[in-house]
Amino acid sequence: MKVSELEKKLAQGECAPVYLVLGAEEYSINQAKEAFLKLVPKEEREFNVGAYDMETTPLVEALNDALEIPFFGDKRLVFVKRPLFLTAESKKSKVEHDIDGLMNYLDNPEPTTVLVFLAPYVKLDERKKVTKKLKKAAVLVDAAPASEGEIRQRLKEELQAKGYTITAEALEELLVRTDANLTRIMAELPKLTLLAMETREITVAQVERMVTRSLEQNVFKLVDLVLAKKVQAALGLYHDLLEQKEEPLKLNAILLGQFRLLIQIQVLAAKGYAQGNIAQVLKAHPYRVKIALRNIRQYRFALKDLASAYLGLVAVEKKLKSTQQEAELLFQLFMLEYVK
Repeated sequence: MKVSELEKKLAQGECAPVYLVLGAEEYSINQAKEAFLKLVPKEEREFNVGAYDMETTPLVEALNDALEIPFFGDKRLVFVKRPLFLTAESKKSKVEHDIDGLMNYLDNPEPTTVLVFLAPYVKLDERKKVTKKLKKAAVLVDAAPASEGEIRQRLKEELQAKGYTITAEALEELLVRTDANLTRIMAELPKLTLLAMETREITVAQVERMVTRSLEQNVFKLVDLVLAKKVQAALGLYHDLLEQKEEPLKLNAILLGQFRLLIQIQVLAAKGYAQGNIAQVLKAHPYRVKIALRNIRQYRFALKDLASAYLGLVAVEKKLKSTQQEAELLFQLFMLEYVK
């Protein structure tokens, strides 16, 4: 079930003894956590709520807590955070976990305890007996990253509930600057609503003012300028990034990664792959694939031009590592060659 459905069921008093919140969307995990906390009155939480990080704490401590009866209350709530033992990465853990103890607990869970596994992972190791048993015994809550459509809808509902609107242009810019990441969008929302308090409408100017671009996003913008062959604008942004003390090799590596992604997307699109399939094959963010496809259609560049640009950036990387030539000069030469 989705987190929104979980909130409704818990509010209606429908509560199971074991839950598994699975997915890498931090905002959704926090929402689920808040919904569970409402099961225990604030004045009882000190005694009846426990949280155990499995990367530093043995599982047996959480299980012992789950087996205790509530202290002057109706419910005991136990969070098991980052259960690495459910994944293929479990060998990296230095903490010993009582897996047999968990298997036994799942056979007969304590009726007055709500045991919640918060698993911030894309997937679990389905080959493990404990994973299979937990997924069978627990109510599964989906905390996977939301699709672009879900994010748009969620944002509009959130703003509407607060009495705000957002212009179409501002929404697009917000998605770009946050990589269409729900957690980041919701973190930026309080600043935007505060700035738009008088008009109750969030504009693109306010988004540009309040939501800063990360290094990767600045480089994505730089890629757009390179593709559009806007030489002066591209050189200006590259200069600004160097002025901000960004490492030339790091900038070049991100540029290379973006051109590699464009080449891969163009090849797959030519073979008939849809946007969602491309994102799955390349394990790339769907919104980033969408923007790349839009650029490919907009600029109509040939695959050989992308390959030429990619090889040009490889040459820049070699010179950055092996010569004393200035990074800015090397990028200028690359731009001139690409445009030519």
